[in-house]
Amino acid sequence: MLLKTVFIRFYKSFNDDFLRRLHKEAKPKPWEKLNGDWYPYIEVAIDSEITTVVGANESGKSHLLSAIEKAISGSKIERDDFCRYSRFFTVKMGELKHPDFGTGWKDLTNEEKAFFR
Repeated sequence: MLLKTVFIRFYKSFNDDFLRRLHKEAKPKPWEKLNGDWYPYIEVAIDSEITTVVGANESGKSHLLSAIEKAISGSKIERDDFCRYSRFFTVKMGELKHPDFGTGWKDLTNEEKAFFR
């Protein structure tokens, strides 16, 4: 089983994929709708041959690695991690949302496929 894609939305420095939203030929996926509007996930392709993440300071390397962990485990997803650049960010009690994560996998056995359903 290999991780193929991580889907991230509203997590720390990952807001939503506004470039895809503005692309004329892009089409929303059903799970990308929020309150009737389209907020595409940022899709990060994972290459099984790559073992490092390189980038400038404050470019989101640590955010990406922690997003992968949260997407796979489903744990430690906190309201405090919500993207402060999102139009949905608020400090009002009870209104702050959680960030969204998803994963895409390849080379799964039948047993692994059953686990994810």
